[in-house]
Amino acid sequence: MNYRIEKADLYIRQHRIIELFEDLTTAISYEQPADIKKFLIEQLQLKQKFGFKTGLFKPEEIDNIFTLFDLKQDGWISKKQAIDAFKVMAASQYQLKDESIFPEKVTKKQFAEIVGEHLGIK
Repeated sequence: MNYRIEKADLYIRQHRIIELFEDLTTAISYEQPADIKKFLIEQLQLKQKFGFKTGLFKPEEIDNIFTLFDLKQDGWISKKQAIDAFKVMAASQYQLKDESIFPEKVTKKQFAEIVGEHLGIK
C-alpha cells in the first residue's frame, strides 16, 4: 500500500467515518424519512451531541428483542444469544468492543442494563 492510501485509511479509522456512514444509512433504512436531508442533519446533530451512542431502538424495545432470543421463556439467554441480540440492536458493528461484558447466562434485567449503557438507550 502506498503512503497516501495508508494515510487516508488511518484518517478514516481515526474519525470513524465508516461507522458514521453505517449508522446514518441504517437510520435512514429504519426510519424511511420523507425528507432525507433534514433527517440526516438531525442525525448528525444527535451524533455531535451524544457521540456514537445513538441507537435506533427505544427502551421498551430492549425487552422485545430479549424475548425474541429467549425462545424457551427461561428468563435468561446465553452469552452468545446476548451478543447476537446486542448486534441486532447496535447501529454499527463497532459498538460491541468487548464481548466479556456479558456473563454466561444473561437475565432480561442484565441485558437491559448492558444494552442501555453501551448503546445509550435510556
